[in-house]
Amino acid sequence: MLSPYQNAVKYLNELFHLPASGQEQDWDIEMADPKRLKEFTDAFEINMPLAVKQALLSLILASYDDFLKSDKDLDNHQWNKIKSIIEAEPHHYEQLLIYWAMEGNDNAVDMFDITPRIRSYLNDI
Repeated sequence: MLSPYQNAVKYLNELFHLPASGQEQDWDIEMADPKRLKEFTDAFEINMPLAVKQALLSLILASYDDFLKSDKDLDNHQWNKIKSIIEAEPHHYEQLLIYWAMEGNDNAVDMFDITPRIRSYLNDI
């Protein structure tokens, strides 16, 4: 029997036709695709179970982290869309945000590109 997370990942793999094999250890990071960020964020308009939303936001954050490697999102267009997703149900995404905030790690070299934005967001709420 699959866990709710595994079912969510399976659903998202099918919805987005992701090239997952089922053997991914870090599914969100391995399936991240900055070119599909808009497609992923737009999918939040679909009514879906909480486990799917959590897995999708995980994929979005990993994709946005990759996006920041080539585009600094200076106008915050992508980041504002992601924040609006989080702000709709922030209590459901707390653990995911803490992961990307890398709490306790202040070595900038070891941080994700998204970490400063997540930390700023968490400090503002």
